[in-house]
Amino acid sequence: MELNDIFREKYRKTRDYACSGDLENTMSSMDEICKLLANQIEKNNGDSILTKAKLKKWKDTFEAYLSIIKQNGLTDVRIKKLFGFETFSERPKAAGGGDKKVGDGNSDNFGGIDIAGLMPEDDGTPEPKTSEPSIEGIGPGVPSTEDTPKATMIEPPPIKVEPTYPKLEGNEPELAGFGGSDYSGEEDNGVPSFEPKSLKTFIGQQHIVKVLLKEIAIAKAEGRRHLDNILLFGNPGLGKSTLMELIAKELGVRFEMLDCSQFQDSRKSLVGLQNFFMNIAKSNEPVVIALDEVHMLSRDLQSSLLTLLNSRVYVSPLDKNGNSQRIEIKEFTFIAATTDDDKVLDTIKNRCLRLTFQMVDYTDDELRQIYKNKVASKGLTITDEAIDVCIPRSRGAMRYVNSIVEGLNTARYNDAGVVLTNHIDLELAVNYFKDKEIDAMGLGKKDIEILKAIDDNGCDPISADVLSARVGLETKKYLSEYERYLIKIGFISVSGRGRSLTEKAREYLKNTHNKNEPNIETGNDNNVNEGLSGDTSGETNSDNYVNNIEPEENNTTGENNAENVETE
Repeated sequence: MELNDIFREKYRKTRDYACSGDLENTMSSMDEICKLLANQIEKNNGDSILTKAKLKKWKDTFEAYLSIIKQNGLTDVRIKKLFGFETFSERPKAAGGGDKKVGDGNSDNFGGIDIAGLMPEDDGTPEPKTSEPSIEGIGPGVPSTEDTPKATMIEPPPIKVEPTYPKLEGNEPELAGFGGSDYSGEEDNGVPSFEPKSLKTFIGQQHIVKVLLKEIAIAKAEGRRHLDNILLFGNPGLGKSTLMELIAKELGVRFEMLDCSQFQDSRKSLVGLQNFFMNIAKSNEPVVIALDEVHMLSRDLQSSLLTLLNSRVYVSPLDKNGNSQRIEIKEFTFIAATTDDDKVLDTIKNRCLRLTFQMVDYTDDELRQIYKNKVASKGLTITDEAIDVCIPRSRGAMRYVNSIVEGLNTARYNDAGVVLTNHIDLELAVNYFKDKEIDAMGLGKKDIEILKAIDDNGCDPISADVLSARVGLETKKYLSEYERYLIKIGFISVSGRGRSLTEKAREYLKNTHNKNEPNIETGNDNNVNEGLSGDTSGETNSDNYVNNIEPEENNTTGENNAENVETE
């Protein structure tokens, strides 16, 4: 039996259960469909990339529907449209007036979806020979080893296809066209989409987006499919990778990205970078070459990029046998992204001088709308007061927004997995942050441990290596994930001698965190506010309800100190 036939059989079975109001069997049958598609995706059976992508789309779609059923039951409008009925009494009828039977081969009513094109049409290409019978009768079996040619190029990544939902009617959470670097507020078939489809829907970083849109328009007018070299730098979680991919999409060219943070061994780094450029050259088409965390490359490897930027020929460093590779790439846009631009060679910076951009933190207004959009995408609602306590804990980055929303979503369930509410209010948010021990400055247990370790060192500065050892972190992890933010909010100052606490941090520890009990404060202690800012008149009730510390938005001390950070 072909995959399409098995899929239709399971779909009819699921639909009949849903039409009869049988929630438990509907979920069980829907889960079988998801497993069927997942199994087909994982098989090495000769399916093309396009086929795998199409199967992935359907798997994601049915998993989304299954999630809706678990949360809202069978009465949800989207589920009714999926199965083609408005009420349980409107179950599809057979030709004789009776109900359709499960597995009725003549039933082609598939509600709100079209499954006729689940698998690509036969293009006349013979199926690969198989060394064993077809697995479970679904599609072609495993290709014979001796008949399978060896790949000469790296296969392009699977096509990303978003799940589709039936268009909803009625009251929906209101979504503005606003959403941060990972969300655009666009709608696809009535369902909010939070991944930007173009640079115009990329929210935030407008000082970069506006320039890029103009550069791309000029390139198209001149018949080019590439831009000048680009350098993006800034804190983690601000959308650098998303922005790079959108540039390729706007130019209509291939996108190739290399994560340079994986390069630890110099020998493997040389081979990896060399293979990366060789595979790009084989395609012989315009491309965006994106090197993420480019500062992680050794100085030699960074230097090897210069010939590529100067003459569009990559000349690799000498290998152990004294050989070098010359790889020509005719038309490309080079984009380097980094969270530590001080470690990027000046020679590379100079070649990206015209299009060098700093990614900045998201504003409170941007974060507020992002939270609304993100929560609405899950079919939930959230109060403004709850958002007020989330924003200062977001550290101005999308990475933390995503984490917090997922955490709040989980907090809606009790220990037995039963949904308690579809509404996130102030109390739920406060309790979540209290359980996670995340205070109003966005500091967690490890952050407080770091501050106390520096404080325990007295007036003497402490090196990054010693501090990391005391709190059980690798120095690299401490510098990239913790120190950066503590400097930003003005809690740590850095000099040639090491790290020291600022007076602001000492006052903070004194008033909000007991020396022996690093717990979140949820009371209304005006002394805390007075100790840090001296003025509490502008605070909202929700701020006082949760915590009494608000970060100073215009503080520049941390930014100045950041310039002096040393890596030890």
